[in-house]
Amino acid sequence: EGILVEAPFASFFLAKLRGRVNELNDLPSLDKELYKNLLFLKKYKGEVSSLSLYFAVEDSSLGVTQNVDLIPRGREVPVASSNVLRYIHLMAHHRLNTQIRNQSQAFLSGFHDLIQPEWVKMFNEHELQMLISGSQEGMDVEDLQANTEYTGGYGREHPVVQWLWSILHEFDSDQQAAFLRFVTSCSRGPLLGFKHLNPRFCIHRSVGERNAGSGEVDRLPTAGTCFNLLKLPEYESREALRGKLLYAINSGAGFEYS
Repeated sequence: EGILVEAPFASFFLAKLRGRVNELNDLPSLDKELYKNLLFLKKYKGEVSSLSLYFAVEDSSLGVTQNVDLIPRGREVPVASSNVLRYIHLMAHHRLNTQIRNQSQAFLSGFHDLIQPEWVKMFNEHELQMLISGSQEGMDVEDLQANTEYTGGYGREHPVVQWLWSILHEFDSDQQAAFLRFVTSCSRGPLLGFKHLNPRFCIHRSVGERNAGSGEVDRLPTAGTCFNLLKLPEYESREALRGKLLYAINSGAGFEYS
């Protein structure tokens, strides 16, 4: 549907989407601590048998702990310098492939109902992540500006609209990402540009009550993320617009600002 997913997938899971069996080098994206311990074991200078390790591992699920053999009768086979590499790879295989097999297969079953596996295999993990979550390059303000619609009395030449674009140009990458998340629910734009944002980004002039004393609009900018819609009051000054916009996009609010 052309909708980007905000949360990125770990590289080991992207490999599963492509149909690849995970290996030791995929482990850091799932369990950094285990990967670190296995590397320590690989470089251990002493006699590995002194560590009292066996070809078995403790698994905990829903509060129940059980011993699982990595090889037949593995809990009776000690790990020594002669077989430590086999143990390392079996531990990685268990954590990456065996332990989460049921959950992974359930997800992949639904995923492949929607997307053919052959299509996914055309991309590597990095490219697949970009397809799912968009580019990390930051927001192209000029591209967004060129693919924006206006309603409620706003137009391309309206002073408030011009202030908004100049403010977005001034924002750093984090502020631009926060703005995108505020109006579209995702901090990254479409890979092929904002002309592929569906529906197109729209700035709507919203009517807000003015402060009885100052005459200024008190209302914050709001958004309808389902429609990629920014509802922007007609502020009296550029400074007021910038302050209200920053407050809104950094508030961390959800539907109370939608």
